[in-house]
Amino acid sequence: ISVSYGFGEDTPRQLPRYIDPQGIQGALMIAGGGELEENILQRFVKLAGGNEARIVLIPTASHRADDAEYLATLSQRWQTRNPASVAVLHTRSRDTANRESFSAMLQNATGVWIGGGSQTRVTDIYVDTPVERELYALLARGGAIGGSSAGAAVQSRLMIARGSPVAEIATGFALLPGSVIDQHFLARKRRPRLLSVLDKHPQMIGLGVDEGTALVVINRRMEVMGRSTVSVCFAKTQYHKASTLELKPKTMVDLIALRRQAYDRLHPP
Repeated sequence: ISVSYGFGEDTPRQLPRYIDPQGIQGALMIAGGGELEENILQRFVKLAGGNEARIVLIPTASHRADDAEYLATLSQRWQTRNPASVAVLHTRSRDTANRESFSAMLQNATGVWIGGGSQTRVTDIYVDTPVERELYALLARGGAIGGSSAGAAVQSRLMIARGSPVAEIATGFALLPGSVIDQHFLARKRRPRLLSVLDKHPQMIGLGVDEGTALVVINRRMEVMGRSTVSVCFAKTQYHKASTLELKPKTMVDLIALRRQAYDRLHPP
């Protein structure tokens, strides 16, 4: 695979309208599940404002999210990282999620962390509600959104809900346009699953994030952190074979270069 690792270089071919040359607003952290090193979580707090960070936790993916003791322990764990505040946003009711008062705490948040579990527990409740709207608003004002496992999967609009090697698709949040995200990637041998999704959506890039690893996206810069790798997958097209680029920790790549490559693979060389 030939990929540009530079940033802000001249675009050799005009980008299609759906690719924003500036990349994304705000910052994303996309973690692949498993145990995350403390420096990854501390990096998220720094992205959200450090000691001035106002973090909102969304634990809805977890089956334990209705347990008050679990939520208290979760909040205390994040408080040890010394943000200005930690709050929890959780419901099992779409009616509740649709109330403006429910999502009001997100208006002052600088960071949102979406926990692991089942991603459809999150999206079934929050997609197309004021919660989703406030997540985009948070990024637009320069905030950070992160999540691990299910909290990673929900960050792409085309969301892998479950199933392997054939994936069941659902609708996630449009936080990282032009991508589809998979997690526990090497640990659970999910490359065939991700490529099967890309076969039907070859204009997208596939991001397979392994356990103990995080992909940090700021504007058009993508950086790998942790103990394993992030796999960038491209679909088979009329002109190219399916291919995968493995990014090791500390590697930085250009999101727009990857998106441009996916687009170029749909056309004759």
